[in-house]
Amino acid sequence: GPNWAVLAFITAIGSVVISGITWFQLRSTVDDLKSAQLAMMPSIDIADAPSLGPESATVTLVEFSDYECPFCIRHFQQTMPRLVRTYIDPGRIAYVFRDWPVDELHPQSIRAHEAAHCAREQRKFWEIHPRLFGPPGTHTPELLTGVARDVGLDMGAFAGCIDAKRSDPAIRHTSQMAVDLGATGTPSFFVGVRDRRTQTVHVLKTLSGAQPFEVFAEAIDGVLARAR
Repeated sequence: GPNWAVLAFITAIGSVVISGITWFQLRSTVDDLKSAQLAMMPSIDIADAPSLGPESATVTLVEFSDYECPFCIRHFQQTMPRLVRTYIDPGRIAYVFRDWPVDELHPQSIRAHEAAHCAREQRKFWEIHPRLFGPPGTHTPELLTGVARDVGLDMGAFAGCIDAKRSDPAIRHTSQMAVDLGATGTPSFFVGVRDRRTQTVHVLKTLSGAQPFEVFAEAIDGVLARAR
């Protein structure tokens, strides 16, 4: 007669294989759905943007900011240090800064953004960045020259860069990006998942204004959970 033990063993193995195939198919379907959902989300080009945090981080916080905006200054002073300590320095997320000087409110602010770009040409963006947040109307050529000197920039190259205004098209481009994303004021924040292949961030959460740290933590933790 048939060897029932062998038949039972073969049947069990077959069930495991079928279960494995089914799980793989389901997993593939879930991954495909996730990819399709991400493709439908708004996306932000972050190629060549100043960033903090590890290259390996998938979840990314993108800020569109104005160096003279009072709420941007408040966020930088009160909330950003905790975000750096909790999420960026430990390598849990990446952070990207994008320009959005609002000429109607702060006509001198673009000078600070130009200075940041000129410092970046000398690989000193993050050295000058914290020194550029200041009250409206304070970014005079004299002040910016002093800041540039303080962070050790080549002053001849800095002056030439400022005079050429070659960063203005890039600054205007990112300002328009914020408007196209539906942002209504500075600072505006977008939390999403980065596609390293295309250097874009697919937006999953949006925050506006100088929100408390807890609001950012809730948004970031939610995206981290979804990105697992």
